[in-house]
Amino acid sequence: MRKGFTLVEMLAVIMVLPFVLLVISGLFRTIIRDIPESYSIAQENTTLLDMLEQFRQDTDRAEGLPESFEDHTANDSMILIALETGVISYQLKDGQVIRRNLTDARRSEAQEPRVWSLPHTKVVWRVWARDGKRHAVETSAHIEQFVRGQWKEKMANSHLYFAGSFGKALAQE
Repeated sequence: MRKGFTLVEMLAVIMVLPFVLLVISGLFRTIIRDIPESYSIAQENTTLLDMLEQFRQDTDRAEGLPESFEDHTANDSMILIALETGVISYQLKDGQVIRRNLTDARRSEAQEPRVWSLPHTKVVWRVWARDGKRHAVETSAHIEQFVRGQWKEKMANSHLYFAGSFGKALAQE
């Protein structure tokens, strides 16, 4: 009956152990790095979906999509939505989407703008017009993530929102 290990068994363990530790350390490094990144992407996607839901609610109630209001003009970074109660703007600025009630800005009881922080998200909107009337907004959005030296698009989505009364008129046709 043996009470120990032979020299060959010890050398074999010493030779194999670094390779096992290398594989395990790479696995742990990947888990430690990827889990927080995945979590932040999921959080940013939730924030984006929250912003798109507010945008949908505003366009459903919209009376139109004006090209300008006072000193604000709709463009690639700003969209205007005319509601019964006033005009709302959505502005893309420095990794944020800012929703402002432009009509309330003139009153003393102006409400604070609503801000969604989307630092890694690219949002693009395009207004659709028919017969000279702006009636719908197409939004495309995705989250950009830098993975192994390349930018990847995650959680890509696209939505089409019809302005209130025009959307109802299309549904009736």
